[in-house]
Amino acid sequence: MKKLLFVLAFAFIGQQAMSQIYIVTTNYYSVGGCSNASPYYITLSKTDPAGNTTNICIPKTNSGISTFTQELNSIVNLGYNLIETSYAQGSMISTGGTNYILEGSTFIFAKP
Repeated sequence: MKKLLFVLAFAFIGQQAMSQIYIVTTNYYSVGGCSNASPYYITLSKTDPAGNTTNICIPKTNSGISTFTQELNSIVNLGYNLIETSYAQGSMISTGGTNYILEGSTFIFAKP
């Protein structure tokens, strides 16, 4: 009986420990095959739980913000929740005269 209890407890703990995370980062335009794009683009890198990374070239300007939002929404629609956000430059959007997406932001999603 003790062995059965141990096996069940281990199975429960093991199942809880295997969470799935999805990581999204904004990188310079030269990362991930976007080298032909101009400096007015950024690379949006999405890494799924299997470790596969998809790179998407999006404009830094307002039209890129809508594409960026669509990409984040597609991850949320898969059942992931945003659990961590990090900004290398203090924010994701520049606060200067022209609004554009900054490089170095990281978003971590996980399934509960």
